[in-house]
Amino acid sequence: MVKSIEESARERRNYVEQARAAFGTHEQGYGSEPARQEASAGTSTFGIRLVIAILLFAGFVYCDQEKITYQGINAQDVIEQVKWNPLPTEELEKLFGDISVSTGNERTENKAQK
Repeated sequence: MVKSIEESARERRNYVEQARAAFGTHEQGYGSEPARQEASAGTSTFGIRLVIAILLFAGFVYCDQEKITYQGINAQDVIEQVKWNPLPTEELEKLFGDISVSTGNERTENKAQK
């Protein structure tokens, strides 16, 4: 039995409507342009993060100028922690400088040369 073009188109339309119903109505669909614009416009937090960063920096400068401490920690201690290097790469290079790392390609090249 051969289906007509109209019957095939109707079946496809029904299938698309079922798929849309499973993921929400057409107006609420994620793929619609207005919904996508609303979602992207409402999720930007850069302005809030910028204001918080400015307030934190202003508070830090104020505490430094007024010599305010919090639980025994002053601004100089904070600066030292920012400068602190948890991974001393210079010392690691001195310690492991003579170790060479070879890859599998180098080993196969060496075998081919022998």
